[in-house]
Amino acid sequence: MTPRAGRFAALLFCAICAPAAAQGADMRPHRALYDLSLGAAREGSELAALSGRMALEWADACDGWTVSQTIRMAIVDRDGSAFRNDIAFTSFEAKDGGELRFAMRWEGAGGPEREYVGRAEAGPAGGRVAFSVPDGESLDLPPGTLFPTAHLFLVADAAGRGERALSRTVFGGTGPDSLNEVTAFIGAEVPPGEGEGEGEGDEASFPDLAGVRSWPVSMAYFPLRSPEPEPDFEVAYRLFANGVATDLFLDYGGFAMRAALSELEFPPPPAC
Repeated sequence: MTPRAGRFAALLFCAICAPAAAQGADMRPHRALYDLSLGAAREGSELAALSGRMALEWADACDGWTVSQTIRMAIVDRDGSAFRNDIAFTSFEAKDGGELRFAMRWEGAGGPEREYVGRAEAGPAGGRVAFSVPDGESLDLPPGTLFPTAHLFLVADAAGRGERALSRTVFGGTGPDSLNEVTAFIGAEVPPGEGEGEGEGDEASFPDLAGVRSWPVSMAYFPLRSPEPEPDFEVAYRLFANGVATDLFLDYGGFAMRAALSELEFPPPPAC
């Protein structure tokens, strides 16, 4: 009934380290709250309704970036049965792109259903993930693997240069299945005040987004070395140059979910 927990926990930060110039470009750590709803239930899907909220905090920790993400979701199937899902994800990513520490916990109505805790290292020659939960599990990372925040910087930097597509290997930190080939497609820059879809009022509702450059972005996630031509998961959203994402549409194949920005805050920078 529930999609893989890692897909939810990494939906904004799935995303070689991004160049230093890109890392300083317009990005603003922030706190955001999103309202979740069912976007589509296709033929054969068991979902009838979905609602919930997602809270995201992306912060500057001086020597790295931290992410804290919580999702509380209620699902109703076509038989009328209700299910609850709570997902919590935290991570620390070094600014040089070489280290990621992560923890993800997914709980349903019956208690804990999935949990991953570990540390990953990456470099030009490859890297490795060591899980402490489950104890002893490990995963090799191919050369050039990015961690989520470095990938976000790379996508934003490519958008600012007018690039239309890029593909990278990304480890999201939400379990062994979060190592993916991620292809990002970037649309033409959206003129201020001319957004389309549910996010078209973002700049009026959130003054901090007014006048900020933005682009429509869609990402397709393929399991590493998968022979399947179709992605395992897709997400589309409007990416602002300061790192804020709005009007998210997450497509799991059988159904899709929307995440609409409802609150946004930019905390003061740390005293590093």
